[in-house]
Amino acid sequence: RLEFLGDSVLDYIVTMRLYHTYPGMSPGLLTDLRSASVNNDCYSQSAVKAGLHQHILHASSELHRHITATVHQFEQLSLESTYGWESETSFPKVLGDVIESLAGAIFVDSGYNKETVFRSIGPLLEPMVTPETVRIHPVRELTELCQKKHYNMKKPFPSCDNGVKSITVEVEANGIVYKEACSAADKDMAKRLACKAVLKSLKEGISRTPRGSHM
Repeated sequence: RLEFLGDSVLDYIVTMRLYHTYPGMSPGLLTDLRSASVNNDCYSQSAVKAGLHQHILHASSELHRHITATVHQFEQLSLESTYGWESETSFPKVLGDVIESLAGAIFVDSGYNKETVFRSIGPLLEPMVTPETVRIHPVRELTELCQKKHYNMKKPFPSCDNGVKSITVEVEANGIVYKEACSAADKDMAKRLACKAVLKSLKEGISRTPRGSHM
């Protein structure tokens, strides 16, 4: 229940903060900023940086392995590589739930004071995404690029092997095929990584105007 409440409170607080911080900003860019700020990845990173994962009570060996592996991967990354959608680590949802639950608890204990929630949770969410650091979600960026350039993007093809989700993304641009398959703990992360890889290949291919196919 606290997670449910905190999720809505944080969404509202971040939305209002962005609205007042950047007057005159287009709705599209405001949406990009909010999407990059209010999501499980950002909350999970905040929980790990604050060491809150050490206080989660559970009896699941699988969850323990996932959290341990995630924290280890996170510690190997630089701050820049975990900013916004740049993270390539799949965070267990429970980590983000902790931040949302804390926000919900503070909201209730403070007499439903949204400013108190932000003063308490805000420091955990730093550094906040800004117009200079925001990155468009790779799935959206690739989709919009294909629409703009009239590239043929096939429907992402999912597969599963021993519980590991894999997504194949394929784009044909100017007669050249760009195809990448990526695996992750969940299909959304696999799709994000595959689209990110195809985007990188597309941009490099466009700059080189290659004559072959990229596989």
